[in-house]
Amino acid sequence: MPAEFTSGWFGNNEQAWHNQGIVTEGTLPARDAFKTANALFGVEKRELQYPVFKDPNIVGVEPAGVYGVVRTDTQDLLGIVSKAYEVVQNDSLLRMAEFIREEADMDSVVVLKNGARLAFTATLRGATKEVVPGDKVFRRLVGYLGHDGKTGCGAIFTNVRVVCANTLAAALSSDNKTSIIHKNGANNSFDKLIQSIDTARQTFAVEVQAMRKLAEHQISRDDFRYLLEQVYAKDLKGDKELEDLKKYQQIHNAYYAGFGSEIAGVRGTLWGALNAVTEFETSTMRGNKKNRFMKANFGTGLTTSARAFAIAQDMAYA
Repeated sequence: MPAEFTSGWFGNNEQAWHNQGIVTEGTLPARDAFKTANALFGVEKRELQYPVFKDPNIVGVEPAGVYGVVRTDTQDLLGIVSKAYEVVQNDSLLRMAEFIREEADMDSVVVLKNGARLAFTATLRGATKEVVPGDKVFRRLVGYLGHDGKTGCGAIFTNVRVVCANTLAAALSSDNKTSIIHKNGANNSFDKLIQSIDTARQTFAVEVQAMRKLAEHQISRDDFRYLLEQVYAKDLKGDKELEDLKKYQQIHNAYYAGFGSEIAGVRGTLWGALNAVTEFETSTMRGNKKNRFMKANFGTGLTTSARAFAIAQDMAYA
């Protein structure tokens, strides 16, 4: 399935990019959204065992000393963990979403890989700005939880361009991302996530002002090329040039004809160049859709977008 998608709900009549899940015209209360996405299943930590052989027969089983995280309604094994692992139930993530019900509107809830990971997205009210006329950005909260033994639980604050539904990690930092590991009182740490919402709202206006600065900065083809060379410096080892990278042509196309590029103040500016990178790295609406959701919200797409934003700012203020 695309992006390991299992089930989900998408509000505001926004068709899911993978053509799966349930879409509604408006938003839903958090609990209804989670129920619609089938995201309120329980999980248990169960000690695993291994067979003991005495040739050629199995003569018994022994505890393995490791544990499996099991989805209780389907009995799916979601991950392998240690004894110290503390299970965080899905209703804890729901509790976070319900806590901010006066602060935000629910956008989506997704369940990935049979429940190994799940996440919700909500838009903070009063946190919408235009970078240039017709090109809005929203401040959104992504709450996430993993049962795979690798993904923790936490929240990420991101800015999303309405015209292309890209996740723009414009201010990905310790202030905007809070992560909790599954031990040492994980279930008692969600208050920190909630408390960080006000900080995220306060920094949003400052970030938008920085985006507007990028939209005012006209660039040449050489400038665009320089930005990409800096963003993807790790990929340009030895004699490699931008044209040798498969991603280059897609980013180039996004810059000149991508989502929102027709808006005045986007194409031909640092803002347009940044959004071309972001579109390639995080858009779930174009290109190879496999694993796009995970890349956009938890993977390299988010960090690459943040790096591109920092480099663009350096160019704007040089």
